Amino acid sequence: MADRTGDDTGSDTGRDPDVLTTAELAAKLGLSAQTVRRMAHAGQIPALKTGKDFRYSWEAVREVLRQPHHEPGTADEPAADPSKGAGYRAQRRARTGATTDD
Repeated sequence: MADRTGDDTGSDTGRDPDVLTTAELAAKLGLSAQTVRRMAHAGQIPALKTGKDFRYSWEAVREVLRQPHHEPGTADEPAADPSKGAGYRAQRRARTGATTDD
């Protein structure tokens, strides 16, 4: 007798199988949980902050990762825009005054 929530993700908790914890997303992507958290903090992947951790939509993360990306610090992008998923170093440079690097 299988029920509709018989997925291996969230079947016991009744939660949406598309919504993943950091550990679950890290396992699917073959990355460490720390790397996934860093990507979420940097805005490179969409995430919802839940207390001290994040929750991720698998479909939203897949869509973002399918998009072509630019290497941080390349000249083809005007300024580091955190809402566009800029890398951690680019965001840090923008906060500390990147104009001194020119």
